[in-house]
Amino acid sequence: MSRWVRHAVASLALVAHCGTVLARADGPVSYVREIAPIFTQSCLGCHHPGKQKGGLDLSTYAGVMKGGKHGSVLVPGKPAESHLLESIQGADATMPKNGDPLSAAECARIERWIRGGAPDDSPAVATEVQSPPTYSAAPVITTLAYAPDGQTLAVAGFHEVLLLSSTNQQITARLVGAAPRIEAFEYSPNGHQLAVAAGAPGVFGEIQIWDTATARAQHTYRVAFDSVYGVHWSPDGTRVAFGCADKTARVLRVEDGRELVKFDQHSDWVFGAVFVKNGQQIVSGSRDKSLKLIDATTGALLDILNRDSEPIQCLARHPREEWVLFGSEVRPRLYRAVAKADNIDPNADPNAVREFEHFDQGITAVAFSADGKWLAATGSPAGEVRIHEVATSQRKATLRGHAGLVFGLSFSPDGTRLATAGYEGTVRIFDWAKEQRVAQFVPVPIVAAASAK
Repeated sequence: MSRWVRHAVASLALVAHCGTVLARADGPVSYVREIAPIFTQSCLGCHHPGKQKGGLDLSTYAGVMKGGKHGSVLVPGKPAESHLLESIQGADATMPKNGDPLSAAECARIERWIRGGAPDDSPAVATEVQSPPTYSAAPVITTLAYAPDGQTLAVAGFHEVLLLSSTNQQITARLVGAAPRIEAFEYSPNGHQLAVAAGAPGVFGEIQIWDTATARAQHTYRVAFDSVYGVHWSPDGTRVAFGCADKTARVLRVEDGRELVKFDQHSDWVFGAVFVKNGQQIVSGSRDKSLKLIDATTGALLDILNRDSEPIQCLARHPREEWVLFGSEVRPRLYRAVAKADNIDPNADPNAVREFEHFDQGITAVAFSADGKWLAATGSPAGEVRIHEVATSQRKATLRGHAGLVFGLSFSPDGTRLATAGYEGTVRIFDWAKEQRVAQFVPVPIVAAASAK
């Protein structure tokens, strides 16, 4: 089961509505479905929160209406007085500065939107959640992670990340945000912060930075109009890398949200990005089947590490070697994260280190132990988790018990325990070497359906 399938149900109604809107050529122009995608494709390279050229942010409706340092860029209902149109059309067009000019159809669509009053049909999204959600049933758990000191286990819920004691499984904090879906998170190298990739599919994606000592949000950065995935910290703890459903891989500076890199040379969703070479480079993995090596300062493509095999669905960096492992629609594959030599056989795959056992319908999650000796992988058959020795690829243990697909895997820092969770909403802790379950619990408080708010 691919990660795309997991998102399809959430997006189906949105896609159907989108088709309805776009089909009405003479009706009102939708900002969300017709205008924002043009800005995303052609304008956000220079006009987003991390890089507001001319003081202009075109990543949100509010930013468009606010204008830039020279004032407003459009006047609702008055295309002739809207500077934005002068900038994008005609022989003297100045935007996009370094990209392909907008097509006549795109310019006409923006002009018709302005003429119609430049209406905003953005979905209402809460900017703050006042209290933790109430659960009448266990939620699907998309990810989990042990803290570096092993004292806390972070578990994804709905609108929140729950922090639980790893000794008694009691909730110690609830990190509640506006984003309903938690896609991924990772503790900073020193364990003092938690970076969360979250969002609402088809609406927005954001990176949240939490102080783990106080359980307070330090930053929330809206970074995309769709989901974001696979967040990873730089070794010095100053940046995070992540992938996006808009086919980009990005690097963000944590202290102020400045976008340092936006890599747009993938042709499909990017399910993760990880730092390599002591933070100087990143590797991104995409559903377009490619594993790409990118300069983490300039965003330049350095190499494609793999020979095309199958769509990449999840990504993990080896903790000690310059290796990156991806889970595909077939099996986990391990690659060196270094540029290939020149003049190699185009049919060769020189960076391949080894591959691991085949899964019937693909991989849903992978994780390394802290010492890099062990790899946990899961997928279909549903509910089965396999532990492999990385050096030999031999299977050392098989863990069972989940009644559905597993989406979250995390080794304890000492490597003796493996936490697992997924579709059924139950966390299981295994002494994996003995193939023995030592704990099983639902991480959220459940109330009777009749009294749930």
